[in-house]
This record gives sequence, structure tokens and C-alpha cells, in this order.
Amino acid sequence: MSHGDVRRLYRLKEGVHSVRTASGEVVLAAWPHLQEMGRLTAEQRSLLQVLATDRSAEKLTERCPRDQADRLLAMLSSGGWLITTVVCGDRPLFSSQPLVPHRKPLPPAEPRRLSRFASVRRDGDAIVVESPAAGAEVRLYDSRLVEPVLTLGAAQQERPDVPLEAVRLLTDELAHRGFLATTAETNSLSSVQWSPHELAFHHGSRLRGDHRMGRDFGGSYWAKGRFDAPPGKHPRWPAAAIELPRPDLDRLRVQDPALTEVMEERCSIRSYDEDNPLTVEELGEFLFRTARVRATGTDAEGLDVSSRPYPGGGAAYELEIYPLVRNVRGLDAGLYHYAPHGHRLLPVPASATALRWLMKASAAGMTGEATPQVLLVIATRFGRLAWKYQAMGYALTLKHVGVLYQSMYLAATAMRLAPCALGVGDSDAFAAATGLDYFEETSVGEFALGSLPAARRESTG
Repeated sequence: MSHGDVRRLYRLKEGVHSVRTASGEVVLAAWPHLQEMGRLTAEQRSLLQVLATDRSAEKLTERCPRDQADRLLAMLSSGGWLITTVVCGDRPLFSSQPLVPHRKPLPPAEPRRLSRFASVRRDGDAIVVESPAAGAEVRLYDSRLVEPVLTLGAAQQERPDVPLEAVRLLTDELAHRGFLATTAETNSLSSVQWSPHELAFHHGSRLRGDHRMGRDFGGSYWAKGRFDAPPGKHPRWPAAAIELPRPDLDRLRVQDPALTEVMEERCSIRSYDEDNPLTVEELGEFLFRTARVRATGTDAEGLDVSSRPYPGGGAAYELEIYPLVRNVRGLDAGLYHYAPHGHRLLPVPASATALRWLMKASAAGMTGEATPQVLLVIATRFGRLAWKYQAMGYALTLKHVGVLYQSMYLAATAMRLAPCALGVGDSDAFAAATGLDYFEETSVGEFALGSLPAARRESTG
């Protein structure tokens, strides 16, 4: 196959509209982006219409003088409006779709090699090359192009049915769009500080120019009609429930310290009074104040929703709390699931080995020698969010962990208990202890709780 068979095709991204103002200037729009194109000739305006489908530069110049067509293509390319597809004959080899119109990638370092932020994955029948540091998404339609991507910088050999010209165009596109390693990637704190998975997570879970709110991002209810909505109540743990004591909210409204006092006194406490441990009454009050279900309902699309003391996106409340009890007066040691609809504890059968692993892995995030009197493992039934939200569900569940942490801190401080949010945990240990499907329900946070040390209790009156 000759190199002459390789050519570029151009088309506008989906959802791009052109508007001609009263002054005769043309504006391109695709929410949330606008670009003023200035005064275009009639021929150039006609090209905007035909670019709804793939067109080669040669076909475009049949409708418009070459210099005008080249100028328009340059403007569209620099603005991030064009999808470019490289074909060999009639066979597409790869395409490049800009994601961030005005991001200017740094020049690649020499020798050329793939950035540590880049990843290669399958999407349907295509192979996607993506990077949160790049300004485009490149899709490979011929699997033989994967090797040249992964071996950038090495001498390229002619491949059957894949001309070297196509490989050269692909390499140049990767370099132009920011997929290759730069000097700043290894020498600048702003780049080195990011691990690849953290930058990819940040990039993927924020609203971007290529995200369409309500269609492929946000609360689109994309799973409705395809999967049943996960129920509001946890479907597992049939063991006999342990009813938890309920506090008198009217009394608490009168006797609780003021919010300002609680917020100013809040701190992490990593030691406990083992002679006077946390009681089941205190644990019950703590869970009632922070995580119980106050009311239930169903949203317009059929998702079970509820009201709880802490805020939750879409009122879906996907978080589940598993108290791992070590020393609580009035309650046997072991792992429990907190059922917020009825304010109960349900014993979770788990081996002693699995529970030791779970406690040790979480307590590793604490300084000092103390072990929590009760470790509250926070898990997410992710499908409760993912049934509604696209691309942002996991970021949302982590935000929910944060607001639940703060609610727990404030309640524990008001109750004169010892709270401490933990920064690490082992999701494999949680799966081993509970027997739950890692992909259906997984741990995302841990919170240590216990009684105040005697000295601290006396100092605070």
C-alpha cells in the first residue's frame, strides 16, 4: 500500500453550531465554548456546513479557494473544533478529537517517549490513547498502531498494511497534542507532585469541554431502563438485629454545647480510657446523630432517596457504616453493619483473622500505639450513585465521606468522645471480612472512635 493512500479527513465535533451576527461575523458555539471567527467568505461559510461529515482537504478546495480553506482549517484546528481522521484508502487508521480547545502542551523532551500520564485502553472496537495532560483523545482503529505508540523513539519498521507515513502522522499528532514526556514532567514540582492515577481521576471527574452535562456527565440517569436501581436499604445481613438506644433530641437541643464551641474544640484524639470505654448507649447516640435515616422517598426517576443528618448528592446516600468493635461496654466485639433505616446493628460474620487484618490496616493511619475502641469502616454501594451520575460518581462519594467525617467529628466533640478520621484503609481487607463483591461495595473511609482519656476528660470539665 503506497504512502499516497494515506490522507487526513476533517469534520466538526458533534454539537458545534455556527451563528452569523448582525454585523456579518461568524461565531462558533458548543457549550460552554464560543469562538469569534470574524468575517468569513461565502465559500468559507459553506465549508462549515459540509464539515458536518468527514471531508478531505482536496474535497474542501473544490468548494473554496485553497488559501481560504487552509485558513479556515487552521482557525478551526487551533480553536479545538475539528476531529481529524487519518485513513489509508477507505480504511480509518486513527482519529484525534481535541478535548480542551486552548490548552497549549509543552514541547516534548528528547528522545521522544510516551508521557507517564498517558494510558492505552480498549473502548468498543477502538483503542483509546488518553492523558489528563493532553489536549486531545486519540482513537486507534488498527491494533497494529498500538506498538508504535508504546515504542515511541525507537526506529519504526514497515508493517503490513500500515504505512510508515501513518505512523509518522500518529507520532506527530501525539507530540502536538501533549502525549509525550516533557522536561517539566520530571523536573517541575507542579508535574512531579501528581501520580498518574490521581491526575487522571481529577481530570476525568471534573466538568470539561468534552463533557455534556446530563448526557455523558452528571445526573443523566444513564442506567435507567438498563439496570434496576439499587435499593435504598442494604439487601444483605439477615442476622438478628441489635436495637440501638436512641437519644432524646429535645434534651440535646437544650444541653449541647454551642456550634462555635464544638468547632473550636474539635481535634483528632488517638488515645482512650480503656478502663472506662465507649458504651453501647454512646455508640447508639453517635450513629443516631450522624447517620440515621430521618425520612424516605423515591425521586422522579425511581431511585430510593432519604434524608439524613449529613448532606448527600441526589439524596441517594450510598455510604454504609460498619462498626468494628474492639472495646465497647454492652456490645460484643466483632464487626457489625449499621442499618440506618431502623437504627440497628446487624452482626457481620467474619473470621478473627480477617478482622485483625481490617483493624491493623486501618489503624496504621494513626500515630501512637492506641487501637480504636470502635473502628467505623465507611463503605460505598457505588451503584447507588452510578445509576444516576456519570463520570463524577466516585468523586462525589469521596466528598460524601468528607462531610460524614466532619459530622462525626462535631458529634463526637459535643459528646466528649475521642474522634479521629483516618487517611488510609485496605479495601481488600474489608472485602475479606465481609465477603462482599469488591466492585459492588467497597470501603472508602475509616473513622476511629473511643472514650476520652481520663486526663483530657477532667481538663475539659
